[in-house]
Amino acid sequence: MKLIKKLIILNCNIKVIIFSFAIFFLSSNYVLSQEEGLDSYLGVDTDYCSLYFQGNVDFKKIDRNINIKFLNISSVDRDLINQTEDLAKRIALKCDILVLKSEQILDMYPADFHVNIIFFENTERMLDEYERLLGRREDLYSFYIYENNTIYTTQERINQNVLAHEIGHALVNHYFIIRPPRTVREIISQYIDLHLED
Repeated sequence: MKLIKKLIILNCNIKVIIFSFAIFFLSSNYVLSQEEGLDSYLGVDTDYCSLYFQGNVDFKKIDRNINIKFLNISSVDRDLINQTEDLAKRIALKCDILVLKSEQILDMYPADFHVNIIFFENTERMLDEYERLLGRREDLYSFYIYENNTIYTTQERINQNVLAHEIGHALVNHYFIIRPPRTVREIISQYIDLHLED
């Protein structure tokens, strides 16, 4: 009986994912955000993410670096990714898949989850933004700012694990009423890294 319930739940989850991706491709379009200084960044909106590309970003490089081939996703989703020629939309689709996978790993499904992701042309510009926002400079691969619900990353350092880790921070921010301590947030995000290929 438990196996039947699990199969029914899995079947429903697959239908929701397929429906979400269909809606994404029917409704997603390029936008210029008017919020929080992102008005000059080229962007793509999806069900779970608003992506912004700052500077002369190499879409091919980002697409190549976010490698989701190892993820256990349906053949329909895999075909959808492979058939998407618009690289910005393909990157957005991969980000949505990483959100869904991260939620599944953590068994945390916050209502109305949506996160901003900014891809910088180079690491120096991303670190300049970190210093502008927080008043100090650190050598980071990516970072997430809770106050504006934004992941900051760069085409030079991004990969599926780094992005899933940062998505983990965003999920924690949306899921808990009171934000857990920093160490707990890091453990939760690292748990996604550890189990991304399961």
